[in-house]
Amino acid sequence: MPVNWRDPEALGPSPLGGGLQLAMPSWTRAVRAIVLANGIVFAALFVTFLALPAGTDRETIAAIDGLLGLQAARWVAWFPFLPVWQLGTWAFVHSVYGIWHILGNMLFLFFLGTMLEELIGTRRFLAAYFSAILVSGLATLATGFFLHPEIPTVGASGAVLCVVVAMAALRPHVRVIFILFPITLRTLAILYVALDLFGLLLSLKGAGTNVAHFAHLSGAAWGFLLARQGWIWRDPVQVVGEWRAGREAERARDDEARLDELLAKINRGGIGSLSAGERAFLKRVSKRR
Repeated sequence: MPVNWRDPEALGPSPLGGGLQLAMPSWTRAVRAIVLANGIVFAALFVTFLALPAGTDRETIAAIDGLLGLQAARWVAWFPFLPVWQLGTWAFVHSVYGIWHILGNMLFLFFLGTMLEELIGTRRFLAAYFSAILVSGLATLATGFFLHPEIPTVGASGAVLCVVVAMAALRPHVRVIFILFPITLRTLAILYVALDLFGLLLSLKGAGTNVAHFAHLSGAAWGFLLARQGWIWRDPVQVVGEWRAGREAERARDDEARLDELLAKINRGGIGSLSAGERAFLKRVSKRR
């Protein structure tokens, strides 16, 4: 179901409409759970930071970030015992030195994540969100080996930008209030991607900030790809079911082919020509029938 920055007619009328969205969105199950998880982790780290004595607080938080965030240097130092959990935990850890990191991510998730979850359903939303965590995490880790491998990357921004861009690709003409001005979701997505691209170019010249622009951009690219290729509409439970059905059908075809071979072998040399394994196979197939 390709998407080309337009409201696809094949999906029917948008439940979101194309006009200005002024109402506050209602909480959806997945978004509520993700925001709650991020909030709990942030509160725990912030309380830990406040409780630590001066002089050890920043060192301890840095150690926690290095353990739970994406830190390329740790993957090298611990090889072959790789900290694979970082590919999931990094998206639930935010900087405790300011509220805007987690607040910005959670606000975008609340306003646009609920919109996307209502449109595609909870299971599809969770599949899109967590696949974005993995994809942007792998991309961030890969670049981390070459750019500042000792600095851990934390935050849900890659997954959140995936949600923003995917929603904009599916419903580009829906208008929202940005600060004080009504703009379309397409304009909002383009604006944020452009700002991240600008920041990435600055950081490559050594003039950027500590913002993980590559994590943002890789998440945004994944969100557009999910919508563009129609993958976002695939129900993960259905996908697994189809895969299992395909495996069962393939196994049945293989069994039929082997059964034909064994019957031909019996026809030539009698039942005594079969090995113990071949007899066990015949017994198993006969029970299934």
